[in-house]
Amino acid sequence: MNTITGLSIAAFAAIGLVSAPALAKPHARHDAQPAAQIVKRDARGHATVVRINGNEYEVCTKQMTDSCINPRQAGLNWGNRPLGYWPGKPASDFSGKIPPKPVPGV
Repeated sequence: MNTITGLSIAAFAAIGLVSAPALAKPHARHDAQPAAQIVKRDARGHATVVRINGNEYEVCTKQMTDSCINPRQAGLNWGNRPLGYWPGKPASDFSGKIPPKPVPGV
């Protein structure tokens, strides 16, 4: 009887090891900044071209706003920041500064 109990315990232990769930690899965060390598800089030292995953991108400036990467999206520490809220109309419709985020209930 001891032999049967010992075999039963060993069998259950083996089944438990085989049927244990596989540990998943941690996924990369979708909002993580890409690792950009600076390829070119302007006279002020700001990056003008960066390389990300083998592709080169021009960095957006006040003069260039199309077909470029925003500096903060490239992992650089300058440039415009996203608002985080909808101000009610596009920024191009404001004649001055965009209003601050409204306080709920006021």
